[in-house]
Amino acid sequence: MNLKNNSFITYKKNEITITVRSDLDSNWVNSFLDKFCDDKDIENTKVLYDKRNTITKIADPILQKEIAVKEFHLKKTYDQLRFRMLPSKAERSLKIARALQKIGLKTPAPLAVIEKRGKTKELIFSYYITDYVDYDFNLLDIAKDFKHPERYKIKEIMPQLGKEVKRMHQANIVHNDLHAGNILVKDFETKAKLYYIDLNRGRVKDNLSEKEKIDDLKRLKFTDQEKKIFFKNYSPGKWKYYKKEVSEARQKRRRFVNAKNKIRKFLGIKKD
Repeated sequence: MNLKNNSFITYKKNEITITVRSDLDSNWVNSFLDKFCDDKDIENTKVLYDKRNTITKIADPILQKEIAVKEFHLKKTYDQLRFRMLPSKAERSLKIARALQKIGLKTPAPLAVIEKRGKTKELIFSYYITDYVDYDFNLLDIAKDFKHPERYKIKEIMPQLGKEVKRMHQANIVHNDLHAGNILVKDFETKAKLYYIDLNRGRVKDNLSEKEKIDDLKRLKFTDQEKKIFFKNYSPGKWKYYKKEVSEARQKRRRFVNAKNKIRKFLGIKKD
């Protein structure tokens, strides 16, 4: 990717902060603000996901391509308080996306972050906008079923995934939500391309510790043979160490999640 065409500019318009790729038509921003942010009807849209956040696919007439708009829900008091002081999820997504692009890893190409804050810096709306990737399958589609008829695809992807995550960690980038559901696969039958999504928990560290690497890997759920291939490509000289440590970290995480769910159930707190 030519990073010269990947610079971003930030400006304000009508109390809305806009960070947009510098080569995009300014009419596109105005159109987005006029239609999407004002909740007007937009043609050629499809809601892809509507739970913790809302992801909408739009056939954009100005950019002449499909884009994805991720609207972060802002209902939690905790989020409203912390994002008065910290970068928003949309801002973090853009930062990690650009960091991944810089080291040659794929993520839906970021286009813009568009946000509005109130008088006390509370977020009123927050959008992260990217190209839409017409992928073959989400890795979770196959990984969640250990008897899936196309399970062989996971095994074939493991060498590439191991090397790419290694590159990510060598650049001191942690995804912090790295599981099969956040990896899209495109062009599997020719030359597989892996796209990393849901980047808002990611961080760029000064120096990534062993513990942070292990914690970043513990959400990956595969068969023992698939994990062996992954770790042999992630760290050829220390693959047994990582396989063991990540397995133990995963078990600890499972115990923590189970305990948290029991407490939630006891207190009558619903899951997101």
